[in-house]
Amino acid sequence: MTKNAPRGARPRAPEPFPGNHPPSVEELDHGLDFFDCDPIADAIHWSTGLLLDFLDIHPLVRTALERLSSCSVSVPTLSACESACDEVADDLKLRPEDRDRYADYAARCVYYAAFLGDHGCALRCAVRVWQAAMAGGHGDLGLRNLLTTHAEMMSIAAYCDGGDWRPKTEPRWARQQGDALTALQIIARVQWPQNVRRGPARDDTGYDPRDANEDDLPERGEAGHVVLRSTSHLNAAAQKEWKTVAGALLPLTPVPDPTEASTTLSREFPHLRSEIDGILRTQVGRPYARLPFTILVGEPGAGKTRAARRLCEILGLPVTVYSAAGSADGSIIGTSRQWNSSRACVPLQAIQRDLRATVAIVVDELDKAGSRSDNGRIVDGLLTLIEPENASRYHDPSLECPVDISPVSWIATANSLAGIPQALLDRARIVHMPSPTKADLPALAKSIAADVRTERGVDLAWMPDLDGDEIELAARAWTKPSLRQLRRIIETILAGRDVLATMN
Repeated sequence: MTKNAPRGARPRAPEPFPGNHPPSVEELDHGLDFFDCDPIADAIHWSTGLLLDFLDIHPLVRTALERLSSCSVSVPTLSACESACDEVADDLKLRPEDRDRYADYAARCVYYAAFLGDHGCALRCAVRVWQAAMAGGHGDLGLRNLLTTHAEMMSIAAYCDGGDWRPKTEPRWARQQGDALTALQIIARVQWPQNVRRGPARDDTGYDPRDANEDDLPERGEAGHVVLRSTSHLNAAAQKEWKTVAGALLPLTPVPDPTEASTTLSREFPHLRSEIDGILRTQVGRPYARLPFTILVGEPGAGKTRAARRLCEILGLPVTVYSAAGSADGSIIGTSRQWNSSRACVPLQAIQRDLRATVAIVVDELDKAGSRSDNGRIVDGLLTLIEPENASRYHDPSLECPVDISPVSWIATANSLAGIPQALLDRARIVHMPSPTKADLPALAKSIAADVRTERGVDLAWMPDLDGDEIELAARAWTKPSLRQLRRIIETILAGRDVLATMN
């Protein structure tokens, strides 16, 4: 470990790790490099050292470490080792220091997997060092190292998300210098309170007067994101129109409990349990809720649009549904300020309306989008908007300046992949949605009845769910696996109740 700099000394950036032994997890947090500047070599060296030095290591962990030490280092083997360490770390029969040791092993596996290109692990590392920085009590050098590592891991996650990450061979410190612009762009989005930079004020004895009352400690601020930095180059009318967004730190929606979200959505869409869980798994480890570009493919009436909307709502993301079937141009990317009818791009309009950086755009019926290119095509515009790297500096034609719309989520629906350009398919997560069956009818009927109650502004007492006889009637009338048809049937049954009530 490098000794603390003398009081008043100018802090220096971390130097490359000497390479004679693997760094600790804390040292990785502060930006020091792996053994031989290679995460795979570090993992082999580390796991071999543990097996030789700790004869009493737990058998479950020992088996996982033996796979790593035998040069079988990959994301799956690291994930298995992490799971084994986490399981042992949760064993309350062990001493606290032993549980902490296994938890440290698990964190190390996450770091290895991140540098091998695992998107979720890179985000988890970013969250880890973010929380360490937010805890306060760091010197200028320590905080700068944590911020640099946070930016580095966010940069790796962005590359992984776009499929552009490859394990690097150059030293980590040199790569951090090469990614300095990316790091500065990420750090510049954060407004750090003074207590985070300097930590609690203590006297020479180490006494902190706030220790006696933790309620006096400042609370952490809500995570935010600057989408539009300035409109000073625009006229007064445009500045007034965008004053709520320009320079504002807009909220980022935190990721909700995935188990609770899965339970809620599976109850509403029982035929989509595995598909929903697969999409929700993309949120694990993210610093905020954001769905990668996803295309839901299924038969007409399978409930694609409703499922997309509800998924975003459960994640806490305001939703805008944009019909691709009614679009014969590329106006989704915005229109030129030279036109009297100039409009900002659709995601920026949604951000202005909801005053959140994390909004969701559902592009409905993407396969029916117009194919003429006279005024641009929506599919070409999407290629620019869905790429996180491009979206982080998208030049909006209406505002005539770069905006950062990278936190926006994108979901498209389609009956078929035919007609969708391959370039768009290559960048998408394709989810094939099965059609509902009559076994799903009771749960679907309950969900649809709840929607009808919400639309009509009545509660359950005035409009109960369908009973057994009504479910049987709906099953006989439901002739094709279409939620659209099922809704019409249920609305007819509910309307029939009103008729019978007036007759009685």
